[in-house]
Amino acid sequence: MIKPVKKESETLKNFTLFLGGLLLCIAVWEIIAYSTNQVFLPDFFLTLGRMFTLLGKKIAYVSLGYSLLRILISFVISGLLGVVLGLLGGYYPSLSKLLRPLVTVLRSIPTIAVVLLLAVYVKNFSLYVVGIVLFPVIYQATLEGSSTIYKTYEYELLLKGRKHWLSNIGRVILPLSMDYILLGLIQALGLGFKVEIMAETFAYSNTFKGLGKIIYTCYSNVEYEDMMAYVLIAVFTSLIFDGLLLLGRNYLEKKIGISKKENSTDLVIK
Repeated sequence: MIKPVKKESETLKNFTLFLGGLLLCIAVWEIIAYSTNQVFLPDFFLTLGRMFTLLGKKIAYVSLGYSLLRILISFVISGLLGVVLGLLGGYYPSLSKLLRPLVTVLRSIPTIAVVLLLAVYVKNFSLYVVGIVLFPVIYQATLEGSSTIYKTYEYELLLKGRKHWLSNIGRVILPLSMDYILLGLIQALGLGFKVEIMAETFAYSNTFKGLGKIIYTCYSNVEYEDMMAYVLIAVFTSLIFDGLLLLGRNYLEKKIGISKKENSTDLVIK
């Protein structure tokens, strides 16, 4: 009889693989650094030391704080719009067809074009850039989940009648689509951080504050070691976000008690 794999063993395995992946990234960094005589990349451990030095300065926290605040604002607004419209689009296919051209345009338009256009005319342009990028990701993930759930329970939902549509979405479509929504949010937040940093490098105003802005400033001043140290801060921050979101997803899945094998019809016919 095969014994089930213990959760602790699986967690240790995942952590070991994650750590191995980090070490692999460091090894590739070092290979590139020394094969180019540290012209393309500085030594990783020297850069890491410089990162800790910069973390002792106020400007690093101020820049990171402004970037995170903008990401949070864009993430909340685009997330709410994406989830609400995605849930409605799954319940009402006509709405998803109406929104399809807009979502396709937002997904297809080059991000750099949006950045260059808004950076000149809009003060906090990165808020809009990140929102434009994140909305289609969250909307599409939510739409996929809500459409799948609606098709699975379409007959039961029709028995309840269209007059109960709000109750159907709140009690059935939303909770059963949670896995899809959480996955979309995780993907969007990781992407949003990268887009925010990239957009900030195009800020023209000297008063503009952000991690991307200070990275570009270091580049302009030929301070490559400081530039890569700030890049490391961005990378580690992104890794922390991804880890926290994955932990949050696991916690919510346990609390809600929903899995693809345990989708109960009771939610629909009760």
